[in-house]
Amino acid sequence: MRHESLRLAWGLALAVALAGCASNGASTPAHSGPSHAKMSNKGLANLQLAQNYLRAGRLDVALDRANRALRLDPQSADVQVVLGMIRQQLNDEARAGEHFDRAVKLAPEAGHVLNVRGVWLCERNRYDEADALFTRAVADPFYEAKAQSYFNAGRCAMLGNRLDRAEVPLRRGLELEPNNPLLLEQMARLQFRQGNFMSARAFFQRREAQGEVGAEMLDLAVAIEEGAGDRAAAERYRARLRQAFPDYTPTAREGSPQS
Repeated sequence: MRHESLRLAWGLALAVALAGCASNGASTPAHSGPSHAKMSNKGLANLQLAQNYLRAGRLDVALDRANRALRLDPQSADVQVVLGMIRQQLNDEARAGEHFDRAVKLAPEAGHVLNVRGVWLCERNRYDEADALFTRAVADPFYEAKAQSYFNAGRCAMLGNRLDRAEVPLRRGLELEPNNPLLLEQMARLQFRQGNFMSARAFFQRREAQGEVGAEMLDLAVAIEEGAGDRAAAERYRARLRQAFPDYTPTAREGSPQS
């Protein structure tokens, strides 16, 4: 199974959370609810540096900065989350899990923390536990990235081949962000897998209206049109795929239509 989209969603969620810290003042926490401890100025500065180094792939320096932040603010859930992300990139899954667990214990109502832990569980096929955390995440009134958790819940359900549980969170996410490309792509995939080719086409067209689509989405468009019986449209998308991505090799799609 591929988890690129999931990782993107939780990475963005954390970036949003830490951006909130920076914009609201160094000592203001990402989650302003009662369960979330404030950070010191130095601790937050080290945490933001850790995230920047993580993005740049400088994992050793990122780990050092995150550990400095931990020494300064041992009760910060955000520090635990960033440490978990770094450990995951270092392929230290056991310690990554420990950090994510600790983060949830420190901030059991913080949406961005619950979202990250939910993704980690989903990547380990612990779908029921992940779904419960996504549900808790969107219940957080201070959490501003609810659409990402709805996306993750739908994506996770699809990865677990639980298509009947995927549509509701995806639609709820689209109610919040009707033009969200990730949500539109996922709905197109879901409708295709369910054999709803006309609906899949509509969601693909909505996604395409937001900007350029990648090779995998063009490949999906070919399959949608083939399923809908429109060979001419399928060939047009196939030609676009060959022209835009001449080196693309189609891989097994995430499931086929289910009757």
